[in-house]
Parts: sequence; structure tokens; C-alpha cells
Amino acid sequence: MNLFTRLWNALKAQINALINRMENPERALDQSIRTMQKQVDRLRGDVVKIIAEEKKLKNQVETYQKDVGRWENNAMLALKEGNEALAREALRRKREAVEFTQQLQPQWQKQQQIAERLKQDFRELRERIQTAQKKKQMLVTRLRRAETQKRLQGMLNELSENQVFEKFESKLLDTEAMNAAQEEMQKDALDTTLEEQFEALERSNEPDIDRELEALKKHMELNP
Repeated sequence: MNLFTRLWNALKAQINALINRMENPERALDQSIRTMQKQVDRLRGDVVKIIAEEKKLKNQVETYQKDVGRWENNAMLALKEGNEALAREALRRKREAVEFTQQLQPQWQKQQQIAERLKQDFRELRERIQTAQKKKQMLVTRLRRAETQKRLQGMLNELSENQVFEKFESKLLDTEAMNAAQEEMQKDALDTTLEEQFEALERSNEPDIDRELEALKKHMELNP
């Protein structure tokens, strides 16, 4: 297990603990992403230093390799000029360059492997952070939707438990029944008034009938 994998697992453990402690999951997710990003920023500096060290070793190896060829050419040039002592000094410098190259070559190769592995691990960690950011947004959207559904369900349950509409409907039925009773009473009162008027009219016509009856009797007496 490499350094970045251990770091990622440690970050996930910290994030889970943070989410469990906080009542606001969205805020916990935001804070966890910021925590991971800070860790990545610090690691970027460490990776850059390691890569810079690898580049430095590479430049040194290449410089000594060039020195090997250069001092060998100088030795050949000195021999052509008949200066054996100068050629010997050039060969001594060449040997030193070869020794330095042999010493630094393994270090550079090892540092190169470490740098390449760290760059790959860092890219993977950065991709995980980006994936976590996208997943965070998706989770926040789902969380908000779930909270909205929960609130709506709570409102529906509250309406059902309080029986608001049932009470309103019962009161409305009582009012409608009362109005119908009042209308019926008014109709009965109107019918009674009409009947009394007809009776009064009949009573008002009775004197005429009495007079007509008396007149009829007198007529019969006169004409037996």
C-alpha cells in the first residue's frame, strides 16, 4: 500500500467521523472536500521537491557523462601534441567523471522511479478528489430532494392527523342543514299567510250572501 493510498484511507476515515458528528451533512461534505484539497495542496509541494531532486541528479549524471567524453578527447589531443603528462591528467579527470557517473547513476535511476510513482499516485489522488467533488454534488442534490419529500410527507401526515378537512366539512353540513330548516320555516309561514288571506276573503263575502238569501226569501213570499 503506497503513501497516497494510506492517505486516502485516512482522509475517508476522518470524513466519515466528521459526517457522523455533524447534524448538517451538506456542510460536512463541503468541509471534507476542503480538507482533502488542503492535503493535496501540501502533497503537491512535496512531490515537486522530489521531482526537482530527480531532475538535479539527472543533470549531474549527464554533466559527468559529457565530462567523460570531453576529458578523453583532451587526452587524445594532448598525446597528439606530444604532451604525455597533460594527457595523463586528462585521463585522471576522465576517471573521476566515470566514478561520479557510476555513483550517481543508481541514485538518479532510483529517484526517477520514485518520482514517476509519486506523480502517478498524485494524479490518481487528484482524480479521486475530483470524483469526490462530483459525487458530493450528486449527494447534496439527493439529500435536498429527500428532505423536501420528508417535509411534504410530514405536512400530509399532519393534515390527516388533525382532520382539518373533516371538521370543516362537518361544520359546512351543519350550516347547510340550518339554512334548509330556515327556508322550510319561511315557506310554512308564507303558506299560512296565504291561507289566512283566503279565509278572510271568504268571510268578507258572507254578508253579500246573507243579503242575497234574504232577498230570495222575500221574493218567494211575494210570489208563492
